[in-house]
Amino acid sequence: MLSGPVWKTEKGTLIRVLVRPSSRDERLVSEIDDTSIHVNLKGPAREGKANTELVKRLAKALGVSTSSLVLVGGHKSREKTLLVDGIEPEEILQRLSSKV
Repeated sequence: MLSGPVWKTEKGTLIRVLVRPSSRDERLVSEIDDTSIHVNLKGPAREGKANTELVKRLAKALGVSTSSLVLVGGHKSREKTLLVDGIEPEEILQRLSSKV
């Protein structure tokens, strides 16, 4: 059962993010609310640039390799779901909370 922006599944931990492409805000994470993690990206929402930047920057913030983080939903939407391997939901929230 999902609860909040991060939840555990059999395949790993899922993260629901709401991206803000072409943002001038330097912070990666601008807000964590009950439903999603709001992420600022510098890249435009064209040709997958924002998706690529999201995976790279989120992997770095979480301290995992980019191969451990996979975009599984929302490829053409601002609302995206990512699968992370090897980190528990509580640890993800703790690491991203320090980026707000």
